[in-house]
Amino acid sequence: MTRERRGVFGEAAAQYEAARPGYPKELIDDVLDYAGPVDRALEVGAGTGKGTVAFAARGVSLTCLEPDPRMAAELKRQTSRFPSVSIIETSFETWEPHDHFDLLLAAQSWHWVNEDRRWDLANAALKKGGTVALFWNIYAITDVPTQVALLDIDRQYHVDVIGHTPSERPFGDFEGEIELAEGWPAFDLVDDPRFTKFVSRRYHRELPFSTTLYLDFLSSLSAYRMIEEDERVALLRDVARVLDSRDGAVSVGIATDLFMCRTA
Repeated sequence: MTRERRGVFGEAAAQYEAARPGYPKELIDDVLDYAGPVDRALEVGAGTGKGTVAFAARGVSLTCLEPDPRMAAELKRQTSRFPSVSIIETSFETWEPHDHFDLLLAAQSWHWVNEDRRWDLANAALKKGGTVALFWNIYAITDVPTQVALLDIDRQYHVDVIGHTPSERPFGDFEGEIELAEGWPAFDLVDDPRFTKFVSRRYHRELPFSTTLYLDFLSSLSAYRMIEEDERVALLRDVARVLDSRDGAVSVGIATDLFMCRTA
């Protein structure tokens, strides 16, 4: 049976919740400042709630769409203390809105939505003047010798040809601010009169990972989930050997990109 990359995250819901970083407080501030008063928000592909919890904690009422029942189960656990969060186990493509929202959020998920339909769906779900806020983390090893050693392992197991990995490029490549032309959602909307007032921003962080946490982190990434299990076990063993030889830790740089626009 052929596996879709966008459907593999539920296999590692626990690792996803344990090891995936959330999003900067400044990003949450900037989205809410841009969107203005937000009564109701729609989140597309909420996953385990890495973005959901941050907005719910700020008093935002959210309707969360999550198609994978394993991810949705973890999402329910993470948001159980927020009565303003409702969860629907469905994809954006198959869901039918019965109202219009002030804000549409997608954290690390918009690229999995059908590219021929996503902007039609977004426009249909939002009020006039409603906000689209898309954001995602880009991960990169900060220490170049460690990055090179881990990239060699990616290439050995051909992970590098499946998708982006934290070893692909050194973090120095992401030090600058994002330019609007770099934000890929903007390319979709260059000639679309339904959307306006484009904004792109980039936030920078560095986080330490122990060997164990970094292995869980890799296990939550689609590029590593798509290889055969015995190969993944061997790859993780090789990664652990590299990190254990470097004090059992690795520093991961995170560039978080935010793209926002309004419906016209």
